Amino acid sequence: MNIAHMQEQRLKALELTNSGAPRLPSNPFFGVGAITDAATDEVDSRLRRLAFDAWIEKTYRKFDDRGNDIGGFTTAEISRSMHRGYPADKILTDMMRSIHRYFGFPKTNRMAVGLGGGHSGFTVCVQHLMNANDASQRIYVDTPRPESDPSRAAGFFRQSWATQLIEMQRFAENGCESRIHFADSEGIIPTAEELTSLGVSIFVGVGHETTGANAYTSREIGELLKWIDGDPQHRHAVFDATSMLGAMPWEPELVAAVMAKCCLFMPFQKAIGGVSGYFVASFTPHALALIEKNQQDPPWAIPRQLKIAPPVDPRQPFSAKRSVDAGPFYDASEDRMLGGVINTYSALAFAETTFGLLQSEARVGSVVDLNRRSAANRKAIDEWVQSNALLSLTVTDPERRGAAVTLLKVEDDGIFDPDIHARIIARSKQLLGYEGITHPNGEYERGLDAARYVNAFPGTPGDYRAWVGGIREPEDVVALLENLKYAYLRAKIVVLEEELAKKGVTFEALKTSDGSMRKDDPTRAYTVLVADLIGLRFDAAGNPDHSEIKAYVEEKGGVFHLGPLNDRSSLEKGRVHFFYQP
Repeated sequence: MNIAHMQEQRLKALELTNSGAPRLPSNPFFGVGAITDAATDEVDSRLRRLAFDAWIEKTYRKFDDRGNDIGGFTTAEISRSMHRGYPADKILTDMMRSIHRYFGFPKTNRMAVGLGGGHSGFTVCVQHLMNANDASQRIYVDTPRPESDPSRAAGFFRQSWATQLIEMQRFAENGCESRIHFADSEGIIPTAEELTSLGVSIFVGVGHETTGANAYTSREIGELLKWIDGDPQHRHAVFDATSMLGAMPWEPELVAAVMAKCCLFMPFQKAIGGVSGYFVASFTPHALALIEKNQQDPPWAIPRQLKIAPPVDPRQPFSAKRSVDAGPFYDASEDRMLGGVINTYSALAFAETTFGLLQSEARVGSVVDLNRRSAANRKAIDEWVQSNALLSLTVTDPERRGAAVTLLKVEDDGIFDPDIHARIIARSKQLLGYEGITHPNGEYERGLDAARYVNAFPGTPGDYRAWVGGIREPEDVVALLENLKYAYLRAKIVVLEEELAKKGVTFEALKTSDGSMRKDDPTRAYTVLVADLIGLRFDAAGNPDHSEIKAYVEEKGGVFHLGPLNDRSSLEKGRVHFFYQP
């Protein structure tokens, strides 16, 4: 780019941003999942913590040996407690019930819980459902074959799901990699006829929107359900529901059918608004029967912490029957846990998950409302992009665009150099966060703190990736887009100035007064009302002793008055006067 072109582009960006920064979203966290606590600031977060403490004490009570209520458990007590006995058992059951109920899992399906997040959930599902000893079993995974041309740019994370399936077959004594079929591109579900012709018995859906911001279409979901209905006893579907829960943009009857007929696994933090490090996985009755059948002829060792079909008789770990009836499952039909969670979990984290779901339900409504608003937010993004040429959506088919995650690419015909483009994107993220950006002349633009962690995954075609979903108000989504546009243009100005500086072009810094200096008007008397003083020592008469506060105010040049403000004209000018009037 020559100097004239850079000057022209800089002036255009200045003109487009001369009205200042747009309205900020309610909070800057767009990298934490489809469901968050939606706290707006530190005050809101601390008030929410107080509400959580009160809820804990109200919900989990202590009882004496005769059943009399003798007070509530405190947050501090639960944080120090172990993961067995009361109230930990009740906290675990309450959480599982809340997840199962809120997201609409049917009572026929059991839900397992464990440690390790979404990847552990995936491992649990495939290690129990897939069996390398069954030569007739065929698996379809909706991502391209690892290291094939369509997957080369995806990086390890995106390819890791299919890689694990291949390695399980490759390293098992009776395994065969040819039993796994792959999609031509991410997130493709074949027709029922195609799945049947391939002889598929397990469909693994991990190509959903988490990284690429794509979604399954209603037609694809309908075909998958049609395939399952053809032989429900021997056909199983497993979905990564990290981005699906609360963001299923399909007809309600399709959503209900997916929840009933498919197995789903998901991490807490991104999928259900809990504390990271845990997962839940829902299994249909037919899937549970397959798990028990596989355990009669297991193809591989399953790590203890991931077993969901442990021996029924713990004294006979090898010879006893292995059953899901003894696993870490919540059975909604009986409203109880069949077994406990292997390894120590945080009872407080599980309680926070329940509380968070209840808060989300009170704020947004049912999961039907959440799904509906996710679709509305997707539509709001589509409409905004149509009228703003700077940003485009990487998923071209509107029906295949994700309803929880959006992936945007900058379309700036004034920037031709990919390295310059990358620098502008990087600097824009500094402005979107709290770092801010500094111009070559020393002018500093403070961080907007509008959107943190909006990074696209390496290899994906987008520049900005953000979790939106139904937890956000549509106005919040528009505010995010406006801030992305503004931050890009402001970062473009800085990067172009850096390039111009290399060619000897400089820009004079704006002359601004130092806003950190306090300048008092000597002709005015400033008055401050102190309505209460908290945390004071008591004097001999038992009243709050304000003498230390008075001394501190006077040390700083102020004047301390005991009582109300009466005659303002008598106050000394150029001083700050504090009036203590409880």
